[in-house]
Amino acid sequence: MSTADHHWVTLHRLRFSAPISAHERIFPPVTGADGWRFCPSQQIGDNGLPTRTSDTWCGLGIWNNRAEATAVLAAPQNSLPWCDEAVEQWHCLAVPFAHRGEVNWRGVVEANAAIRPAANDPGGPLIVVTSAGFNSVAPDQIPRFVRFAKGVSDVIAYYGTLKENLRRDVFNGGFDGREGFTLSLWQDDAGMTQSAYHPGPHRDLMEQSRDGSLMDRSSFTRLRVVQSHGAWNGNPLHSAN
Repeated sequence: MSTADHHWVTLHRLRFSAPISAHERIFPPVTGADGWRFCPSQQIGDNGLPTRTSDTWCGLGIWNNRAEATAVLAAPQNSLPWCDEAVEQWHCLAVPFAHRGEVNWRGVVEANAAIRPAANDPGGPLIVVTSAGFNSVAPDQIPRFVRFAKGVSDVIAYYGTLKENLRRDVFNGGFDGREGFTLSLWQDDAGMTQSAYHPGPHRDLMEQSRDGSLMDRSSFTRLRVVQSHGAWNGNPLHSAN
């Protein structure tokens, strides 16, 4: 199939009946995707580090054209056969309209190039995807990992108190040498801007990261929902919190 001027993105949140460890089970990549991540929801262990074990996982697919992305959305079980194991699932087709930063989703660090955004904002419900990465996983970096994990958990908890935020989670990578992502759904752009950039846990975390002590790289992507089906604690696009 031909390559479009911009990527299309599919999101697949699955909740299983029991926790699954990324260290014990390997989910194969989805065939045909230009980029693919499938990561567990962040759970913090007694040592302050993510366990990479959760009953909730999320997939992020990057596609070169709408036809490929739509086919996965229409019949996700064909591309993700483990959907049949899920007790709850939500699938979404989205178009990116802004992307910047550095991220390793494909096995190499890409700068402002991991996702090709559309030239124009099509409007509609807003999704924000972010990522963060580290150049080293040496033991002396553990305090950074602990500090960052706590900061992200604080942001997610804060978003959960806001009526402007519909759903939110962080999905940990690292188990395969590539980064995970945060995912948040918003009622509108103004609510996201107010929540992320005005005084609060997210702005505090960003200010802490400016000197490079918190993370070595990050990325930020904005997307518009085109269509979705399934449930994420109900229909995330028609309810608040």
